[in-house]
Amino acid sequence: MLGLDLPPSLLALWESLVGFLNSTFISAFLSALAGAGFGAWGAQRITERSARAKDLLEALRQANAIVVLASTITNQALSLKKQHVKPLSDRYFSDREIAKVTNDNLLNGAPAQTVTLQAELRKMTPLTLPIEALKSLTFSAQLMPGRALALVSMIEQSAAELTRAVEARSEMIDNFHDANLPPHIFCQDYYGLERKDGNVNAMYHDTMIAVAQYTNDIAFFSAELAEELQAHGARVREKLLKLRSDVPKASTVDFSGPIASGLLPAREDYVSWLSGFGSRH
Repeated sequence: MLGLDLPPSLLALWESLVGFLNSTFISAFLSALAGAGFGAWGAQRITERSARAKDLLEALRQANAIVVLASTITNQALSLKKQHVKPLSDRYFSDREIAKVTNDNLLNGAPAQTVTLQAELRKMTPLTLPIEALKSLTFSAQLMPGRALALVSMIEQSAAELTRAVEARSEMIDNFHDANLPPHIFCQDYYGLERKDGNVNAMYHDTMIAVAQYTNDIAFFSAELAEELQAHGARVREKLLKLRSDVPKASTVDFSGPIASGLLPAREDYVSWLSGFGSRH
């Protein structure tokens, strides 16, 4: 103990103070104060972990739900393409090549030749897609990647354009039935070929291009969204496993079949759009 050269009165006060600080009361008080501080800190940490786990669990459930919706939309678009759009488009554009050669010869003064082509004038029913449910879930979800939000916007836009194209095609089919055009004029308007006066009515031809393109767009962007949310869900689940053990699995999708068959458009066809975003992982 250090020696203090103090007047007797101050020395007595110092010794009383030291004794008080070393008393059982002060020791208990400081211990209680420290315990309360650490207890509050620990309780706050538990609350924060619990809240974080709750947010991650909700994000995982939302990701899984979006994977299901996006996969449903993909399958609807692929089904429409396989059953209606692709057979119709393949035949239309194949026959158009034949019709174009014949029409060019006719415009150039060659003798008329008889060519038999069959116009497909059956109407298609527009797709009914759960777009509003997809938008509501995606835009209200927690921790949603920006790329997913952009994909939902592209799906919505493509679905609206496909509906307009299908309806426009149906209207032109009605016009063809009502117009009673001469065979060569009907052929030129149906395939979007030049008439003798130099004019071209390409409206039906353009709707055929639009129907095929927007069907592909819906299938591609919704498949990309499903795979994006599959990867996102896996990342969220990995974080959640660090906080709790009872964690649902992340939903998975597999489009390897449609990709291998060529039914699902290749990512190379959408390089310009994809270049604006990083890897889905």
